[in-house]
Amino acid sequence: MHYRPVLVASLAVLISFGTLTGYVIVDTGRFGPLEAISLLVLGFFAFGIIGALRQPPE
Repeated sequence: MHYRPVLVASLAVLISFGTLTGYVIVDTGRFGPLEAISLLVLGFFAFGIIGALRQPPE
């Protein structure tokens, strides 16, 4: 399978940012609307990038 490097790089950034967000939530022990929105946006972009990766390259 042929991956596009830009999508792989952005997915890696999303994963690291999501891990950081999760660590902040666990460390501070609070889960406010900002954290919820952040995780929702991260999940949305991650699924979009994974979907784009699954498409055969043109």
